[in-house]
Amino acid sequence: MYTANVLLTIEEFVPMTGVVGQSPSIIAIIAPPKDTSALPAPAPVFNGDGQSIVITVPKGYLGSVQLTYQLPDPKYVLLGVAFRGPNGGVGRVEFRSVGIERDIYSSQLTVTDACVNLCNGVDYTYVILVQEVATGNIGLIDPDIENGNGE
Repeated sequence: MYTANVLLTIEEFVPMTGVVGQSPSIIAIIAPPKDTSALPAPAPVFNGDGQSIVITVPKGYLGSVQLTYQLPDPKYVLLGVAFRGPNGGVGRVEFRSVGIERDIYSSQLTVTDACVNLCNGVDYTYVILVQEVATGNIGLIDPDIENGNGE
C-alpha cells in the first residue's frame, strides 16, 4: 500500500457560519504530502503542494492508497472530511474509508483512496472539519480558500 502524511498547522481558527461551501475557512498551512510508503514506486505516487494533492499509482496497481492528515496541536481535534466530485457525488466509491485517531496532544485523519479505475482523472474538492477544544466551535480547512503552503 502506498501511504503519505500531510501536516496541518492552524494559524487562525475561524468558526463555520452555516453552509460548508459558503463558510469562511480556517487559516492553515497544509504541507505537501510526505511519502511514507514501504512499497517502492517507479515514479512519485504523491505530488502537490498541499493545496492540491495528486495521487498517481503505477500502471496495473490494484491496491489502495492512504493519505493521513496530522494535526499536532492540542487546541484542536479533527472531526472528518467532506468530498464533492465535479459532477456531483461525495466520493463514496473512491474514498470508502475515513478514520480518525486522537488523544490529548494531537489528532489524525486517514483517508483511504480505493484507486478505482472509474474515478481515474476525477478532481475531487474537499474540506477538513476541525473542532476548537476550548469553545467547541467547528470550523473547516478548505484547500481552495486562502491557506498557506507548508514546506
